[in-house]
Amino acid sequence: MTKKVRVRFAPSPTGSLHIGSLRTALYNYLFAKKTQGIFILRIEDTDQKRTVPGAVEEIISVLRDCGLTYDEGPELVNGKMIEKGDYGPYIQSGRLDLYKKFGQQLLQIEKAYPCFCSAERLAELRKKQEAQNLPPGYDGHCRDILKTEALERVNKGEKHVIRLKVPREGQTQTEDLIRSRVSFNNIILEDAVLQKSDGFPTYHLANVVDDHFMEISHVIRGEEWLPSLPIHLLLYQALEWPAPEFAHLPLMLSTTRKKLSKRDGDTAAKDYLKEYLPMALLNFIALLGWNPKTNQEFYPNLDELAKDFDLKKINKAGAIFDVKKLNYINREHLRISDTEALSKIAGLNLPAETAKEYLPMALDRSEKISDIKKSIQFLLNDEINYDRNLLIPKNSNQETIRQNLTEIKYFLNNLKDQDWQLAQGLKETTILWIKNQGKTNLEMLWPLRVALSGLEKSPDVFDMACALGKSRTIQRIEKGIEQLI
Repeated sequence: MTKKVRVRFAPSPTGSLHIGSLRTALYNYLFAKKTQGIFILRIEDTDQKRTVPGAVEEIISVLRDCGLTYDEGPELVNGKMIEKGDYGPYIQSGRLDLYKKFGQQLLQIEKAYPCFCSAERLAELRKKQEAQNLPPGYDGHCRDILKTEALERVNKGEKHVIRLKVPREGQTQTEDLIRSRVSFNNIILEDAVLQKSDGFPTYHLANVVDDHFMEISHVIRGEEWLPSLPIHLLLYQALEWPAPEFAHLPLMLSTTRKKLSKRDGDTAAKDYLKEYLPMALLNFIALLGWNPKTNQEFYPNLDELAKDFDLKKINKAGAIFDVKKLNYINREHLRISDTEALSKIAGLNLPAETAKEYLPMALDRSEKISDIKKSIQFLLNDEINYDRNLLIPKNSNQETIRQNLTEIKYFLNNLKDQDWQLAQGLKETTILWIKNQGKTNLEMLWPLRVALSGLEKSPDVFDMACALGKSRTIQRIEKGIEQLI
């Protein structure tokens, strides 16, 4: 019988959830959904010094806002943190006794040892290694202390950590679902710290213990954790536990192919959600490393994404984080969104019918959520201000444009109400009139567009006129004429 898929997203609450971590959460979610598996949220807060108040709540909030619903883990209900699932606690600081138990077990079977080296000795060791151009790492100074002596020192309360006793020969290897065979020479591996002097476990021990007892079948995480893989595999071997399958995701790179930094876009996911629709952001980051092997780039919902998702189609090479592509994908998602809902998201809160009329004009020119409000602000506020020189197109002059605006004002004012009902009909009627006047569209419609919007780049002039209505259109033309007197 095939083992049920159980995957986890296990962030540390040391700050805001970054965009790379959101991609890891997404891939775990999609894999679980594709395989009818279980998606778990686990909070790895063993580094208490770096834990940031409110970070767990932010992680939960971002996952919720993105629709990445997890089956097990901590959640906020009416402001109170509770847990759902049978494998908890799902916050590591609530599992300390379990880690200590297996730290002691590793000592008893001599797969680990207590290390009494002081911070000063370790600092001096690093200096010597740097001076001799040697790779940094622990030198095994306490590795061969007799078990009886070590136990006596521990019982006396001497400060110590617990280190893994890494074999000095052979290789540690496994099959990674993305990278195929990965192997590590044991001789170059450091005796990693498993338990700190304060009794808290390090990432290595807590991670392996939790994955085992939560019955995690697949560990899907970033490439930056690849150096930890041999330590984890050795821990599984030492404890005689079956290891899960591993998949290490490619790094996110800037357009200059360097590791993504805050300057390049590796910022908090919550900040992206201020400007990008959740599904658009997920659509974009899903394609950062995963290639569906089709021409499809647009996914309207998570169900469609999950249907195509395949771990085997994730590339080894780093993925380029291109904001231009994110803007393009977001624009496509904006276009298919419900206008009333979008009005609320953009902070406009327009009545349903008004949103339905106004927003399509904005969406043709909007890449971000904030663009929507900017693009139709002129429709909501009659007190628009602009430089009068904007009314005058290239190779024209103030007097000509003033005369043109006056003529088109009279023409539009004399049209029947039925001529204002459809933008296409208004356009055809006006274009024919301009042609009969022997004028060009540029010299007639450019100043009209600026007079209506106050913008150099705006929606279609006839869409604007119909949205504003006859009376407001005429008023704005008159204001434009006044600016040219």
